[in-house]
Amino acid sequence: MNVLYAVLAEGSVTRAANRLSLTQPAVSNALGRLRHIMQDELFIKVPGGIEPTAKALEIWPDLQAAMDKIREIAVPQAFSPAQTSLTFNVALTETLISRILPDFTARFLKEAPQAKLHFHVHSNPSSINGLERGVLDCAVGMFPTLDAELAVEPLFTDQYVCIFRHDHPDLVAPVSKEAFLGAKHVLVKQATGQMGIVDKWLEQTGGARDISLVVNKAEEAIEIVRRSDLAAAVPLSFVESYRNGQDLTVSPLPFVTHDIIYKMAWHKRTERDPARSWLRRVLRETTLNV
Repeated sequence: MNVLYAVLAEGSVTRAANRLSLTQPAVSNALGRLRHIMQDELFIKVPGGIEPTAKALEIWPDLQAAMDKIREIAVPQAFSPAQTSLTFNVALTETLISRILPDFTARFLKEAPQAKLHFHVHSNPSSINGLERGVLDCAVGMFPTLDAELAVEPLFTDQYVCIFRHDHPDLVAPVSKEAFLGAKHVLVKQATGQMGIVDKWLEQTGGARDISLVVNKAEEAIEIVRRSDLAAAVPLSFVESYRNGQDLTVSPLPFVTHDIIYKMAWHKRTERDPARSWLRRVLRETTLNV
């Protein structure tokens, strides 16, 4: 069952073999025996990898619970950050990485110098999937929707603002709605491909931005705004990390908006896990100064 758990968690026979310190043939042979016992293929080949069958997905929650219980029984509950060599996986929304990562990493390595930290870029679907599969230990993002198996804690609030270069020929702060709609914008693409929250707010007022350029990262948008006549709408906390003196003008958005709440999410099965509780505490305390 340990092999089945690893393959389901990793979504790959190769990665499961690495996780278990086994050869790939050994994992494949173990899966073959499980297929015979359970009278099910368990995984099917698809372009780019494998996917679990309906039977495998059906037993996955019970298998997770069983493995967690075994760990709880077998592994001593005492946890020492200074002694641990665990690897922790954390997802952060891209606009927070420069804001949180340096201080969090410094604190993490100071308390747990032998541990390892892997960061992932957050999107709501990928983080929820990662938390449910046990690939992620926790994630920080806006989480407009959340599954019942996940716990969530608000960390801090932020707001979107309009930015443009300080000597922009047409825009001054506070920017009017007419000027905002008349300007050309650079848009930070949503990881999900869906409409961003700013454009949803604007749509509710009957407006739409003139998008001239689409980029993947907020930091790319800021650098482009600095060197062009394009404007952008980005979180204020992120702008403050890149403002660099007087080269950018920051203005409130000229329509009704709401504060955005960044939250930390984790799976409820790790609620009492000492290592993950420590990780969440360090992350929580790091964000107090954001």
